[in-house]
Amino acid sequence: MRKKRRRRSPRPGRVIPLLPSMLTTVGLAFGLASIVTSISIHGDRASAAVSEEWLFNRFWWAAGFIGMAVLVDMLDGRIARALNSESRFGASYDSLCDLVSFGVAPAVLLYVWGLSEYGNPGLMAMLFYVVCAALRLARFNVQFATKEKRMFTGLPSPMAAGLILSPILLLSEFQIIASPLMKSFYLFFIPVVGLVMVSEVPYRKFPRIARFGPFSTLVAGSIIIAALITNPGVVAVVITYCYFVLDLGRCAWKLAAKVASRDKESEALAGDES
Repeated sequence: MRKKRRRRSPRPGRVIPLLPSMLTTVGLAFGLASIVTSISIHGDRASAAVSEEWLFNRFWWAAGFIGMAVLVDMLDGRIARALNSESRFGASYDSLCDLVSFGVAPAVLLYVWGLSEYGNPGLMAMLFYVVCAALRLARFNVQFATKEKRMFTGLPSPMAAGLILSPILLLSEFQIIASPLMKSFYLFFIPVVGLVMVSEVPYRKFPRIARFGPFSTLVAGSIIIAALITNPGVVAVVITYCYFVLDLGRCAWKLAAKVASRDKESEALAGDES
């Protein structure tokens, strides 16, 4: 008679390395939830039974789901490094999920929110953003262990998504109807965001926790969490737009200084020759 084999329960050591990938799956689920919410807004907003309050609530959740995906994305990489379970599979899986959560989901949300009013130019801006997000993530997959180990090359896709979701979150939070001027601004601004994503502009990574010590990190984290809970729209706008402008301005300043230095050297060389 054959002896029945006992099923062994999974050892904790085998489960823990899966934790970052599980978190990545949670982020993907948030991205999909945002897409479904945006599609439901697009289908129901023409109905006479839909109120403005319902629309603000739905837009808030569509933007909020992407914000939750950003928070989860910040955690999974850090946990993978803490558990020493980084792998090429995890990086590839993370990038594929990021394309949905930070490429497709914010583009669909922005299209439903305002770009659909501009017809084909609005659709073109949305598609351009998604293509740039895909190219940005593909490049990151190739460079994450070398060139992008300390600095991002180009605007990272979660922050690009933050530039889209944060104003929608803010306007929905305070129930402010967006003006046509604001919507037309995003028609031109979103392609710019896409270009910065695939550019060579160096963007800093968020500082590691160990750099400031556990107590300072706890204080800073508590302040940010309290601000996010009470005023998520305001905090999201401040963080994402400051991040976008500061490193872009720093890069432009260095480039201008480099050009000025080169011009001085050329003038000095011309003076010596004369």
